[in-house]
Amino acid sequence: MCAFHGWNGRRAIWTGLGLAIAVAIGFALYSYLGTLLFAIFLYYATRPLNRLLDRRVGHPNVTASITILLVVLPMMAVVGYAGLVALRELDQFLAASDLETYRSALDPYLSVAREGDVDRFREALASDTGQSIAAALQQGLPGALGPLSSIAGSVFGILVRFFLMITFLFYLLRDDSKLRRWFSRSVDHDENIVSFLEAVDDDLETIFVGNLAIVGVAAVIAAGTYVALNLFASGGQVVATPVLLAFLIGIGTLIPAVGMKIVYVPYGLYLFVLSLATPTPLWQPIVFFLLSFTVVDTVPDFFARSLLSARSGIHMGLVLLGYFLGTLAFGWYGLFLGPIVVVLAVHFSHRRFPVLASTLLSE
Repeated sequence: MCAFHGWNGRRAIWTGLGLAIAVAIGFALYSYLGTLLFAIFLYYATRPLNRLLDRRVGHPNVTASITILLVVLPMMAVVGYAGLVALRELDQFLAASDLETYRSALDPYLSVAREGDVDRFREALASDTGQSIAAALQQGLPGALGPLSSIAGSVFGILVRFFLMITFLFYLLRDDSKLRRWFSRSVDHDENIVSFLEAVDDDLETIFVGNLAIVGVAAVIAAGTYVALNLFASGGQVVATPVLLAFLIGIGTLIPAVGMKIVYVPYGLYLFVLSLATPTPLWQPIVFFLLSFTVVDTVPDFFARSLLSARSGIHMGLVLLGYFLGTLAFGWYGLFLGPIVVVLAVHFSHRRFPVLASTLLSE
């Protein structure tokens, strides 16, 4: 007998309690909806890898942990590399401005950034008593407390969201089969409901795995292109940080409408201004723009995306529309919510709407 048939006072009480619990959970998760959606995106994007590892390892906890490490460690490496680049930029800024006191205090760390020696950075942290930096900041510390506390609050918020994302992702990877079996039993293995959700689940995996694959393809193509450009350039390096720029370009492919142009267009304009203000050759920004548009942008966007989207039953135009409208309607997390809504809408219109419409019209 279906669990949804019949109605009485006891069932009304249990239903009301269930709704109250659902509202409480929803209220708790509302502020972290973007974090949950990002975890869902990573879950679908890494689920094939997790299942492949699970067949070899056979332990859900270990498999989920390895999968997360394979995703998080490269991100941490890139963040560390970006941090060294930021320290170099800070060093140049302090040298060009009237802040030599701060530059001398931070010199043990800034010299590490100039030389790229991470071991020396660790030794500097261990040997420094904090007095040099404290003395340099003593003059402007009262005025800096407000901004510093704001920055500390922002950093704490980011760390909380990062921890929640890792927690969501771990349990989704570890217990997804249990959740699937629980839900199937809860709806009495109703064929219409189960088949609908299985089709949605398969298409979400295809779309999000494709997104992650396109990020990787774009980053690899960009890195190879810019490294080759630096090797063949006669007037010095064209792209100062090709690996970091390639990674940012890969992430940029997730942004609706503009895509990776949000990364390489500003960088190309920077190279163009540099060629006007310095002896840098003018051909460098021109060649950079040509290679970025014809090789870095075209290959992942047209060929790789078309190849990967062919595996899904959802039209690529609808998916792109979901990215674009989702971001406009919901903000940054609409980047993940939009495709989910599109997949649900497509399968509902194909599987349930015709049945509901024919039943309504026959009455």
